[in-house]
Amino acid sequence: MKIAAHTAKKRIALRPLSALSLLPASSFLGSNASLVIGNDISFSAVRIAEDEDYFELAWAAPEEIALLASITIGAHPDYGKVHFFPARWPTNIEDEGQDLSDHHVLELAEACLTGALSRETGLQGLNSWEELPPAIVGRPYKFNPNVHLSDEYQAFLFEQISLDNHLMIRGLSHLLKCAMLKCLSRSFIDTACLEIYVALEATLEIILLRLRSQGEANPSNKDASDYLLEAFGEPYRLEKYYEPYYEDRIKAVHPNSRFGVAKFTPLYVDDLYMLYDDLLRNYEFLITGKTNCYREW
Repeated sequence: MKIAAHTAKKRIALRPLSALSLLPASSFLGSNASLVIGNDISFSAVRIAEDEDYFELAWAAPEEIALLASITIGAHPDYGKVHFFPARWPTNIEDEGQDLSDHHVLELAEACLTGALSRETGLQGLNSWEELPPAIVGRPYKFNPNVHLSDEYQAFLFEQISLDNHLMIRGLSHLLKCAMLKCLSRSFIDTACLEIYVALEATLEIILLRLRSQGEANPSNKDASDYLLEAFGEPYRLEKYYEPYYEDRIKAVHPNSRFGVAKFTPLYVDDLYMLYDDLLRNYEFLITGKTNCYREW
């Protein structure tokens, strides 16, 4: 396999997962995107399409976000969660039409990735701020052996996430980053809240767009709440689309606000976990058009 520049128009991104991740115990393989699980190194292999847009702070390609989100959202909540902490930079190889579900192709990709990581850390030294896989840092992965997610449902979710839906990709990106910060350190919980507020806002905007497309000229946050109420068929916890979380966002972003001044961010960690669980189901519904779709697979 040949190394490709990260700006190459056709490339496959091989991105290792750090030991901070909580991983499923088995791989999910697809012809265009795979998650390969191993004890020494786990990684994603994703075919990246040409994208003329450039964002300096983009931390992953849309295809990578779709892959990781399909597994994070698809996992049955009664069997525990997974979260992924990808390394900052992928190793890119030339896209020669390889089938990324082929075990031999993935073995070659793993060897290529491991060699690239070894060369980089050998030349530059190990950057302590960037977490790497066990093969490099000697820290074991954590696995959730109880994850309940069929290959078919994961593939379905991946295909249903439209890369052209910029709101969806933006929201899923921040949802994944929220999980990364939660597992990094308790010191970053308040920062995780900022990420999940963006993910929440994206779902609101997606719903408002759908309501406008259905003929509502100026839908409100209350209309968005009613949209979820009708879909899920049960009373939603919050009026006006999670209005108290909007107040929490003000507290987090503005050190001096109408809610007063506090030495530290005046939020509750349980609210973060509750909102994260809600958004997993909300995004699943917005992607598939069905509520709690995981139960059908």
